[in-house]
Amino acid sequence: MNRYKLDRFQQEFAVLFQEGAESEEVMVLRERLEAFVEPGDILYIEFDQLGNIRSVDVDRDEEMLT
Repeated sequence: MNRYKLDRFQQEFAVLFQEGAESEEVMVLRERLEAFVEPGDILYIEFDQLGNIRSVDVDRDEEMLT
């Protein structure tokens, strides 16, 4: 799983930043996330081989610390 921060919703996409040595912007379909996350949330996302979201975990405890 990779760690991302939800930056914003933009039209039909959710814009995520992968946190690490080099920040990378990733866009996923908004409908896959908007029901249970808000901008600023820390997410752990696992993608399948085709780039589809396989699973998402929201780290609410870590979110409170940042």
